[in-house]
Amino acid sequence: MTTSQVSTDATATRVRRLVRVAGLATAGHWLLYVIEKVYLAGQGRIGMVGSPIPPEAYADIPNPALAQLGNAAFGLVPVAIAVLAITPAGRRIPRPLLLLGLCVVLALTLALGALLLGQGNWLHLAIAAAGLVAIVSLAAASFLRLPGTAHARPVSDR
Repeated sequence: MTTSQVSTDATATRVRRLVRVAGLATAGHWLLYVIEKVYLAGQGRIGMVGSPIPPEAYADIPNPALAQLGNAAFGLVPVAIAVLAITPAGRRIPRPLLLLGLCVVLALTLALGALLLGQGNWLHLAIAAAGLVAIVSLAAASFLRLPGTAHARPVSDR
């Protein structure tokens, strides 16, 4: 093994770890969303923890618990996409479809952050910003086919 090959292998290992961290952080961000929605469903409340909703908003939602459980189920989709993007199971999904899924997760994370801007809930906003950094990193790594992504380039192509 030459020195440059060892250096390349070490770099690939570091990149692989960073990509995994980005994927797990993206999944973790959306898991927090899911946990919050399940918690609120258990209480029969709508909205977000720490951001009160006016009582008249409940008139439009006949079953707040069911609505929150629907939101929680919806939040599991980005979790699955993020995990698939960093595991070998993701190779079964055509690359364009997985990239489209990552773009949708990116758009959803951005929309969630935009919704939080008007709430004044800084903890939620900080979590959303961290989730946005994670999904941008994961999506960029996946587009570039970096080590650690489901569709990483074969070693011979690097």
